[in-house]
Amino acid sequence: MSSIGGILKEARNKKSISLEEVHSRIKIHPRVIQLLEEDKFDKLPSPVFVKSFLKSYAEFLEVNPEEIVRAYDKEGRKDPPQVLFIKSAAEREKKTIFNFDKSLLVLPVILLALIAGGFAVFSLVKTAQHHLKEKKVTSSVARSSKASKPEAPVKESAEKVFNADNWLRHAELHNFPKIGKKDALHLKIKAVDSVWLRVTCDGKALFQSVLKRGVAETWTANDHFELRTGNASSMELSINNFDLGSPGKGITQKMLISRDGVRLVG
Repeated sequence: MSSIGGILKEARNKKSISLEEVHSRIKIHPRVIQLLEEDKFDKLPSPVFVKSFLKSYAEFLEVNPEEIVRAYDKEGRKDPPQVLFIKSAAEREKKTIFNFDKSLLVLPVILLALIAGGFAVFSLVKTAQHHLKEKKVTSSVARSSKASKPEAPVKESAEKVFNADNWLRHAELHNFPKIGKKDALHLKIKAVDSVWLRVTCDGKALFQSVLKRGVAETWTANDHFELRTGNASSMELSINNFDLGSPGKGITQKMLISRDGVRLVG
């Protein structure tokens, strides 16, 4: 029977997903994921954290998280025992007296340090206020000398701000290839499991059927593809020989694939 880590690693390999891609999706550090797959749970902080990581990772891989957590609990993992150091009443009394006498000696030193620190802070504040007044006077003179000069208009930036939330993959996210404007788009889809699929190339529907498990098809477009699918996790994509992997789990209404990347559009 496979171990907990073996089950998780096998599920990840079937999806052809790297540790870095898992990290980008569910924000668990690649080193933690590696420890989970190697069953090195004792290297992690505590069973509470381990069960939380196992549940999140199993849900992402579409493995039953309850079974994974139950398997972990059966191993009897527990928090490390806490060691208590118990001393005799005589030792505790001796230490209490010593600490009391020592605190009496240290208290005057602390008071003197606080007083000295107060004077230092007061001096720094006064110096800062003096410099601030001088700076205000200088700034006022400078503004009056430039009052007659018209200010140059502020140019608005014509560049659009890239919003990563709108994209599953994009060249600026370093998970999509840079494709030239004159290069055609070659999309390859491989069915990991049988999946219903509709492919539209440059606005023309070329495929609408069930792509059977293990079958791969390739389409070409000049501008973009539109995909509709019943289960995105059941297929793997590549564009111009660049592996994109699975576009995600669950039902995806519509995806648009262009030279810029892959994004959901409905």
